[in-house]
Amino acid sequence: MDSFDAAIDFLKERRQRILEGKINCIPLPFRRYSTWFPGIEKARYTIITASQKVGKSKLADFLCIYSPLFYSMEHEDQLKFRVLYFTLEMSKEEKYYDFLCHLLFKLDKIRIGTVDLKSTNKDKPLPKEILDKIESEKYQKYIRKFKECVTFIDDIKNPTGINKFCREYALNNGTLYKKTIHTKDENGVPQEREIVDRFEWNDPDCYYMILMDNYSNLMAESNLDKRGTIEKMSKYFITLRDQLKYSIIAIQHQAQDKEGIESIKLNRLYPTSDGLADCKTTVRDIDMLIGLYSPFKYGLKEHEKYDITKFQNNIRFMQILEDRNNGGGGQVCPLYFDGAVSEFYELPLPDNKREVDKVLEYIEDNIRKKSNPIFLLLSKGNEIFRKKFYKLIFENMAKIVAILGSSGDGKTTSTIINPDGTFNLEDYQGMD
Repeated sequence: MDSFDAAIDFLKERRQRILEGKINCIPLPFRRYSTWFPGIEKARYTIITASQKVGKSKLADFLCIYSPLFYSMEHEDQLKFRVLYFTLEMSKEEKYYDFLCHLLFKLDKIRIGTVDLKSTNKDKPLPKEILDKIESEKYQKYIRKFKECVTFIDDIKNPTGINKFCREYALNNGTLYKKTIHTKDENGVPQEREIVDRFEWNDPDCYYMILMDNYSNLMAESNLDKRGTIEKMSKYFITLRDQLKYSIIAIQHQAQDKEGIESIKLNRLYPTSDGLADCKTTVRDIDMLIGLYSPFKYGLKEHEKYDITKFQNNIRFMQILEDRNNGGGGQVCPLYFDGAVSEFYELPLPDNKREVDKVLEYIEDNIRKKSNPIFLLLSKGNEIFRKKFYKLIFENMAKIVAILGSSGDGKTTSTIINPDGTFNLEDYQGMD
């Protein structure tokens, strides 16, 4: 069979898979945007780029680990995936904590960041109820799946080491077939040479991904500067994609001068292919370049018709900057973003005011108020904080009454608090 016939058979096979209820990519969790970008395909090389502290790593985790994990739990017959995660700037333990924060939010809408999860504040130990949840079977089945699907590697940081690890993993889980070809040397003498024919994973339905975070933190190879090291890693990724059929997702910063005064004046703040930091030539090797942008970071009041003054740091814009395969470059996806729990979801369109207002109401009630120290003191579960707060109120009641005076209906503010230290909400409903 020649190559053209093989390509036609491949198309027929892919079509039949869809008709049988199977999938040909890890589905993108953003419904509207999936028209342009259906999801992560096998044997594709993608770079995610953004300025610093915008959420590149969290977006990569969401798209390549969290969303696929929940999808596979619900559709075990459709999706199996494995991720080799080279985390070059965080330890594997920190990545575990990030996942637990996301899991608590997804399963029980408990919004807690890693600082509180680790009981960092001496007055704010992690509630035992949360530990009990994590150790429950409800959570453990997701944790077991996470351990099964994701392998974190935080002790290999140079291109040669990363390439060697990925090749060994593939050869331990698949078969590399070779064939002999007949050629001639430079003098015209006939010779035989063995080359790679094809590679087959033992489980052909599984999606095998390599996630590297990030290019700038690669350890330099011998006799190479940072640019040369990144170029070498990218060339390795091409071979890992083409020969071993890995899906590659690498994170690369935007250059710092993209955030300079001139860029701000010219409104050139969106990530670009020519703005890639340390080595711009990686864009030649990839199938897709995805950018992530935060208008709040640059003080913009409005962007893509969204009111940034209301969303503040809880909005991001994802854009396909380069797309070799589908020609979908330039399409923008507005996203709600909660960095504490690594959560993204596709925002309603800006002209759908009713739905946009629901998102803003959620942000106000669940993020803004709970980030207020007073609200944290009064919130359920913070018993130590509440007792200290009540004690402070009682010790300074005379001052409070003198400052605030009457509540407006003849009752003084002293009636806000009962003798036992609880709030009298019938007398005062607006305390929070």
